[in-house]
Amino acid sequence: MSLSVNPFQKGVKRVGLAVVIFGACLVLAGLAFAFSPVALAFLSTPPGGNMYSEGGGGGGAAIWLMILTLPIGASVAMFGLVTMVSGVISTLRMKLPSAQEDSVTRNRMLGHRAIALVALLPISLLVSPIIAFVLGNMVIGGYSGIISFFVIVAMQIVAGVFAIYFAIKSQKTVLIAILSALVLLCLTGSYFMSSLVYGMRIVT
Repeated sequence: MSLSVNPFQKGVKRVGLAVVIFGACLVLAGLAFAFSPVALAFLSTPPGGNMYSEGGGGGGAAIWLMILTLPIGASVAMFGLVTMVSGVISTLRMKLPSAQEDSVTRNRMLGHRAIALVALLPISLLVSPIIAFVLGNMVIGGYSGIISFFVIVAMQIVAGVFAIYFAIKSQKTVLIAILSALVLLCLTGSYFMSSLVYGMRIVT
């Protein structure tokens, strides 16, 4: 079984962490394409101009391209998110060799598990407002938007704890330090976002 993490390596089937990385690339590419007209409007607007204005030198006309780019980019990003989740599941389900059989491969696979879980945290920061307010608050109504958001935060905490656990089991000091910092950073972002959401208390 290949443990390559390069999702674009020719002749090698993507498995485990490579699937997670490939999914993350699709998410980022989809979001970048979806909102590329905003960047185009900014770049085409002269200094001091209004990037949202369609006249007077503004680049606002480019924003209309989002009618095309937004649904396509969102579809690609959603497919990437599903790919990431399937990659995380397959990574967690990979059978670990015992320490006596192959300790090096075991530690590497534990590191892959930790990285796969951590990769979900920044992505969840991007999609959690959409899930909370579009699928939760607007569709279901009531306090469901706030509740669904805090459910996502709870899942982030669980994923972060298990990621650090697997990193510690891998016995890689650098990996432990980096992933711990990333988990702390993402959870801090979720804390401030959840504080904002709770303060708004949007109820339909």
